[in-house]
Amino acid sequence: MNLLRKLKKESATVGLDIGHHSIKLVKLMHRKDGFVLEATGIKELPPGVIEGSDIKERDQLIEAITTLVNQCDPSIIEVVISMSGHGIISDKFNFKVDPNENAEEMILWEAGQRSPFDVDDITLDYKILHRNPQTSEIEVLLVAAKNQIMQSYIDLLYDAGLKPVIVDVDAFAINNCYSMESEGLQQNGTTALVNIGHDLTNVTFVKNGVYHSTRDISTAGDFFNKTLQRSIGLTNEEALLAIKGRTTSSFDTAKFKQGIEYAAEELSSGIDLAFSYFKSSEKSD
Repeated sequence: MNLLRKLKKESATVGLDIGHHSIKLVKLMHRKDGFVLEATGIKELPPGVIEGSDIKERDQLIEAITTLVNQCDPSIIEVVISMSGHGIISDKFNFKVDPNENAEEMILWEAGQRSPFDVDDITLDYKILHRNPQTSEIEVLLVAAKNQIMQSYIDLLYDAGLKPVIVDVDAFAINNCYSMESEGLQQNGTTALVNIGHDLTNVTFVKNGVYHSTRDISTAGDFFNKTLQRSIGLTNEEALLAIKGRTTSSFDTAKFKQGIEYAAEELSSGIDLAFSYFKSSEKSD
């Protein structure tokens, strides 16, 4: 599948993570015995460059990307990116397909019925997770991405002199990394992969080595930042530095600790809720 397809056997793969707070780049060389890290870098972004899934300061973002690429390896052209947020949805469902029926047509039709977006405004992709030959039932993972949002990032990269060769989804990219690291190991039971981003936290559940589901939590890194701004009166930049332990500002350390603990409790509650959803889905399956 296009969104989730495995990396090609090329000499190198470059991953570019375009976040709200920073841009990260990793270049991996392909070897017979695995991967070798050749280059890595990070470039922080000013506040407000990206809000939600929308690029607000396009020129600043292009400049930041080109600067980071030139610092790491100016020869980089092809990159792999992933997306998340409200413009991306995923769903998992089961249905029966007779041997003489076109499975792809049926999956895409079902996907159109399930998507909350207009079918003409999205790019659909899917992966068959499991087939039951006895019942002719298949388990399908569906992904839908808003064309407008996805195209805005693709156009941005081309204007930065880059070529996106793979567009993935954050939760599935993390799942692929986990699968590669655990390849050959016995995978029984359930593993939760927690990705704490700027705006969202993703909790991805992997059951018996196979992707199960993902829950998005609205409490993430920026919630810690905003909590400190409200509780001890720091600016956005001061709060970020304080979280990193690099601040030179004077503030009430007791209130700082209370703010961090409050934000951590909110995040923990969101993760607990994600686990509750997972347990409920297991009971209904």
